[in-house]
Amino acid sequence: MDTGAVDDDELLAYLGHELARNYVQPGALAAIFDDLGVPLVANYLRKNKFPTDVSVRHGDFGEALTGALFRRVRRWCVPVLKLRYKHRPNQAVQGCDVLAFRLRADPPVVAVPEVKTRSAKDLGVGREAHESLESVLQRLDESISFVFERLVENHNALAKHVGRLLMEPYEVARHIVLVHDRDRWDDRVVERLVAVASQPIEVTVIRLPELKDLVQRAYTAAEASPRRAAVAAQQEPVSND
Repeated sequence: MDTGAVDDDELLAYLGHELARNYVQPGALAAIFDDLGVPLVANYLRKNKFPTDVSVRHGDFGEALTGALFRRVRRWCVPVLKLRYKHRPNQAVQGCDVLAFRLRADPPVVAVPEVKTRSAKDLGVGREAHESLESVLQRLDESISFVFERLVENHNALAKHVGRLLMEPYEVARHIVLVHDRDRWDDRVVERLVAVASQPIEVTVIRLPELKDLVQRAYTAAEASPRRAAVAAQQEPVSND
């Protein structure tokens, strides 16, 4: 998919909103907003939540975008946003990038999207994503358990349904999402991925113009709108299943 004009304020506001809600625990900003005020809350986000390492930022941006794609566009249930559970801003959370569910299906379906974000041409990124996907699938129960435990902690009614997946059969939907700079994209990335894939995988390519700059501006938008971020943090991920 391609975006339209990336300079559009609405697009940046949306991306900033998605980034904010991916990093901030429900109620966390609201709890400190009145005491700190707008500038200090923005500084809090910058220092304590948002990564400074460029590669980590790009990876987190891709994960947040993929979560929004599955939740808002494809209407999967994405009950836990993993980036909220980082111990350090520049440290990745282990396990699957995103987990999405169709819990009412028989048997239930677990979508496992492996996300790779690239601002430069990289013909091997598809193969790399495939290797990463196969690796996380070998320990998928650990990622499901992580989601289950977070739901229990938040007294979410979905906890019992996700918990059953640890004991009962379910199907796995393999996905690879490539977030890539539009002008540096090469179709050979997918060709090389297909050559190594031994099982069906749905591949989604999101091509964004001037990706490196867009990621930076999206984080700036998230930092500059702490009141919007506070509201976003209050809104739990939509359950569509």
